[in-house]
Amino acid sequence: MRRLVFVLFVALPAATGITLSCVPADPASRGGDASVTTGGPDARQGSGGNGTGLGALSTMGGGDGLGSGGDVSSGGVTGMGGGTVAGTGGAAAGGSDGQGTGGGTAAGGRASGGNGGGTGTGGRGTGGAGGGNASGGRGAGGANTGGSATGGANTGGAGPTACNLTNHSGNGSFTYYWFGQGTAREGSGYRTACGYYGTENGQTDTVQNISSTGTANATYFAAVPGTSGFNSSAHCGACVQITGQNGKMIIATIADECPYGSDGGNSVCANNPNGHLDLSKAAFDQLGYSVGNPSGTNWKYIPCPISGNVIVRLKTGNPNELFVENSILAITGVQGASRTSYGTWHFGANLASGQSITLTDAAGRTLTVQLSNTSQNVNQDTGKQFPACQ
Repeated sequence: MRRLVFVLFVALPAATGITLSCVPADPASRGGDASVTTGGPDARQGSGGNGTGLGALSTMGGGDGLGSGGDVSSGGVTGMGGGTVAGTGGAAAGGSDGQGTGGGTAAGGRASGGNGGGTGTGGRGTGGAGGGNASGGRGAGGANTGGSATGGANTGGAGPTACNLTNHSGNGSFTYYWFGQGTAREGSGYRTACGYYGTENGQTDTVQNISSTGTANATYFAAVPGTSGFNSSAHCGACVQITGQNGKMIIATIADECPYGSDGGNSVCANNPNGHLDLSKAAFDQLGYSVGNPSGTNWKYIPCPISGNVIVRLKTGNPNELFVENSILAITGVQGASRTSYGTWHFGANLASGQSITLTDAAGRTLTVQLSNTSQNVNQDTGKQFPACQ
């Protein structure tokens, strides 16, 4: 899935968080990363598409245009301290305010794709470029509704807990893209490599079930570099806080992959796999860069300022596969299931109504939710959320 890239090289002023210095990545030639699903689970092929977009992930397919696509780095980038995270809302447990202090942050997310049955939506293919990713994200965990913290571990609301997330230590760079440049289609919308569903209006894309409060927005997301079957998919659903050249800070969610190597031909992501983010056009436009691919940029992983509860959804055509979205940190484990390259959690047998599912997040915390029904491609509010991060 991918797009065009407009490249610029800007030394980002030091800002809060981590200042990253990056060697400008060579713009990857790409024809707008078209991701085309073939029959099986999510094959993404770069197809045509012209244009010179910065964010575009380079595709191997036809089409003219330059651009480097980029995605947020996979390996071990995790949120660093910095901004404080506070659970808003009513009192959590025992009437004391649940408030996260920031510090640790969530580990990144990554694009998923693939959708049900015989049609893979996001997948990754040798020609295709990865999807965009959300950046940003700050630990919120806990807007209370009617006195019970939605950010708490249960509807009753548990207080914040330590997340112990490490700092990002890579060199930062950004590109941007929009879905129309090659993201896998599903119905009237699009499906990212992390499995998120989105729609497009011009060059502005909106994604369901990602952080959209405070400085986060449903139009702010990012793709992280991935290869070898989306080896960075553990970052899917993580949030990143990005500081622009203009000093503005935004939060975006990792929702897609920027494929390189065996997954695609995006040279920018290959050149900086641990520090590049391929941002949504809406997110990139907030940062004050006139062209794409600035280096030395500042970003870090943080807990997501989500509202509401964890959302689960059965994959169309695959009653034994589940998407897990809208969590404070990236989900890194689901008991009895393994992660696929297109963002789902694969179980050995079909899921059943009323089945309990235990989730583990990037900080090693667990939460058990229950599947209310087996309807496919329907968002289910689990009624539970992980605690905020301290």
